[in-house]
Amino acid sequence: MRTLHYVTADVFTTAPFTGNPLAVVFGADGLPTETLQAITREFNYSETAFVFPATDASHTRRVRIFTPEEELPFAGHPTVGTAHALVALGEVPAHGDEVTVVLGEGVGPVAVRVRLKDGVPVDAQLTTAQLPDERTITPTIEQLAEVLSLAPSDFIGGAHSPSAVSCGIPWLMVPLASVNAVARARVRMESWERHVKGQWGSWPFVFAMTNGVNDDAAPLHVHGVDIRSRSFLPGAAVPEDPATGSANACLAGYLAARTPRDGVLTWEVAQGVEMGRASRLSIEASKHNGVIDAIRVGGSTVLINDGHMTLR
Repeated sequence: MRTLHYVTADVFTTAPFTGNPLAVVFGADGLPTETLQAITREFNYSETAFVFPATDASHTRRVRIFTPEEELPFAGHPTVGTAHALVALGEVPAHGDEVTVVLGEGVGPVAVRVRLKDGVPVDAQLTTAQLPDERTITPTIEQLAEVLSLAPSDFIGGAHSPSAVSCGIPWLMVPLASVNAVARARVRMESWERHVKGQWGSWPFVFAMTNGVNDDAAPLHVHGVDIRSRSFLPGAAVPEDPATGSANACLAGYLAARTPRDGVLTWEVAQGVEMGRASRLSIEASKHNGVIDAIRVGGSTVLINDGHMTLR
């Protein structure tokens, strides 16, 4: 018999039972990948993170991230949530107002700055290990409208046409003309399989600028945001994700590439509203002389459960 320690958390939120659920598992050293995958399926969250001792002296811990189907080289909400958990549980000593946790992941080292108040972590911000890689796509707006159950008029087009972007995991960035269009989006599997499946960046991430207008139907903690978004994972065990750090990192890169000014560009994003798992993410891009040199994604985490799992 072997006992593993785990915590569960809701990430990118300050309110329990909202945000994106995550399991963080400790003590799985030496277990085969098949067992880690089975444990992930048992939790059945969009991702589960397994924490191991660092293999590089410059890293704080090594982390492997799994969905119910596969291992990922990087994911945002497991990275932010794991760093928060390490500090909250005292696994990483913290003094003062902040501490940096460096997690060794499949994409390389990911630095996470954890901010504290009275010794308690209140939020965390990751810096992606990879800068945005943007590529053109072959589906037309008409085809994507069919895929997402929308009309071509729901798309912006021009400089804000759909594009594929990766900061470790490729996503299909789909700017829409209104928050209403974001709420109406539904993936048609047959159309997705015909027009999008198998392409680099096949998971649609739809978003729209709020233009400063609050949605009275939205939870209070997503008021005052700049962007409303949704991420779809057709064909996956979890077909829609309530808060997606990797996709929002791509969003920061996509928007920064289309913003003429330099400096630190910031946006507040609400995701998961339509799922009843309202989430809030702070994204930013650092840009100098027209070149993006850093992408960051941050938010708060709430620890929910602390338990043990016995393997027989």
